[in-house]
Amino acid sequence: MLKRFIPFMIVGLLMLLFPAQALAVEYSITRTQIDAFLQENGNVKVKETHTYLFEGDFNGITRELIPKEGTKITGFKASEDGKSLKVEKEDHLYKVHRKGEDETVTVNLNYIIRDGVDVYSDVAEFYWPFFDQSNESTYENLTVTVHPPSGTDDVIAFGYDEAYNTETIQSDGTVVFHFGEVPDNTKGNIRVAVDLQLFPTATASEKTMKDEILKAEQELHEQVTAREDRRELLSTIAMIGIPGFTVVLLLLVFLYWKKSLDLKRAVEREADLSCNVPKQRMSLPATIYFTYYKQLRSEALSAALLDLVRKEFVEQVSDERFRVVDRKNALNHETILIEWLFDEIGSNGAFSLDDLTRYAKQKKNHEKYRYYQAKWREAVGKEVKGHDLYGKTAKHRWIVGLSCILLLPFLILFPMYGLFLSFIITLVLLVSVFIYIIGYNPKTWEGALISFEWKAFSERLKRLNAEDWKGWTEEERTRTFIYGLGTKNESMMEKNEEFTKAFYNPKASHSEAAYSTTDLTTMLLLSSTITSGFESADKSAGAGAAASSSTSSGGGGSGAF
Repeated sequence: MLKRFIPFMIVGLLMLLFPAQALAVEYSITRTQIDAFLQENGNVKVKETHTYLFEGDFNGITRELIPKEGTKITGFKASEDGKSLKVEKEDHLYKVHRKGEDETVTVNLNYIIRDGVDVYSDVAEFYWPFFDQSNESTYENLTVTVHPPSGTDDVIAFGYDEAYNTETIQSDGTVVFHFGEVPDNTKGNIRVAVDLQLFPTATASEKTMKDEILKAEQELHEQVTAREDRRELLSTIAMIGIPGFTVVLLLLVFLYWKKSLDLKRAVEREADLSCNVPKQRMSLPATIYFTYYKQLRSEALSAALLDLVRKEFVEQVSDERFRVVDRKNALNHETILIEWLFDEIGSNGAFSLDDLTRYAKQKKNHEKYRYYQAKWREAVGKEVKGHDLYGKTAKHRWIVGLSCILLLPFLILFPMYGLFLSFIITLVLLVSVFIYIIGYNPKTWEGALISFEWKAFSERLKRLNAEDWKGWTEEERTRTFIYGLGTKNESMMEKNEEFTKAFYNPKASHSEAAYSTTDLTTMLLLSSTITSGFESADKSAGAGAAASSSTSSGGGGSGAF
């Protein structure tokens, strides 16, 4: 029994989740003919014939008629092949009921526009919007015909927007507006003026209007002509300016790439790679920051702590416990790190992972944790800046950035005048310029040298054998390990672990091997534990930041269920 209801349950669920999509009717309006018969009393009898092509089930059609001020829609009726159809009115919306499935349906609509013709002292005018921008359907083939009460050769006719330049005045004074396809959400008012003598029973105004209508027609033509001229000018600018701007941008990118390539090749030729480990030109945390995409994650924090041990500012006194032995000669970021770990988190110049765990559990400490973390990262960044590893780029960035101002107006003008392809290309160009500005950061000789040395060292280390590694000093091995940890270089870490285990003497006493200030085996064992502790603390502090930032002063909203 349950299986029989599953399809209905699925359909019901889809309708709940996607009500608009589930209830939408698929259709197209393939042809629309509107005939407006101007009456001698100033009313307008309208007959509309709409041909709909439906796909799937349908219940009928709708027609929204919003009258102009001073007019009224009356006598609305609907029929098909001479048979009346039920009509339901909701404000200005008329629902014509006609059920079916997968059909082509032609429906006739008839109604009267009361006082639809404005009669003046010198002319009578029918100025009407049969659709406006609220229209949600596309008319694939629309024709509007305006019939005067009787034949005349005194006719003025024109249309706005979609109706512009679609009119044809026939010999008897009938005006036909051949719209063709009219997209949804567009408008197209029509304006027809005829001899006022054709409306003998209509109430006439003393106001003159013919000259004003002729002036409006002339102004409309001038506006359209001016718009076409501007569109042509913009099209010419797009044809010349966009390729020109593209060439300039590509040239800048090429010159940047060429300069970087020349510098890289020069550094490769002249760099001294005879040392086992690259020369330390700045601190290891700064080197990690510079060569690892300016990132200082939990691994880098662990590496910085172990680097303090290597430089003998800190010593390990027991498993997972450290003590400060020297602060005087430390760099600024090293001083901040010592203050953070040994004074703020630890106490009395001592720090342990248990201290870190207890500290991170207390929400009151999260803000202070993030403060020191940001302060330490900023200090490491300052050391990197102090070495002039990047060239001067401000002037170049400003010049290229200001050139974007030339593109900005066209992001508005191109779509305004229907030049959508030019708009898309201009937008892509603008985004490309911003990417170039952000990415333009050429290295100096020293910056390129440091990057090349560590990259070459990382590749060389993959081919290193155990005997060569055995000849390295403890200092070289330790620096390699700390750099690999801070940059999350897995191959470097694996090599360190492989060689360390191969030469580690398990018979050595605990006191001889475990607590030496530069003992690589101890660092290897501690690295994952320390990193895990800092990762946990980072997550706790980050969660606290998210919780505190979610506080609100009140508000409201809407939803669905």
